[in-house]
Amino acid sequence: MPVTFKKSAIKTLRSMQPKKAADIREAIAEFAADPDRQDNNVTALVGVAGGVRIRVGDWRVSMVVSEDAVEVFEIAPRGSAYR
Repeated sequence: MPVTFKKSAIKTLRSMQPKKAADIREAIAEFAADPDRQDNNVTALVGVAGGVRIRVGDWRVSMVVSEDAVEVFEIAPRGSAYR
């Protein structure tokens, strides 16, 4: 399943440590490969149609899943991800 990123998510990835950015990209790719897998560590987002959140350490990746694509709209540290 193809993955797209909003500009703000790309900006966040570019500004973080390379190792952590690679971990986040890997987690997104694993999720996109099989979104229905049970051990994806996925939580539904309230108020966002098709929205889900995955945890990657202290970071949260928020995305919208449709039938044919995944769009990452926010990558944020745990404390500011829910504001």
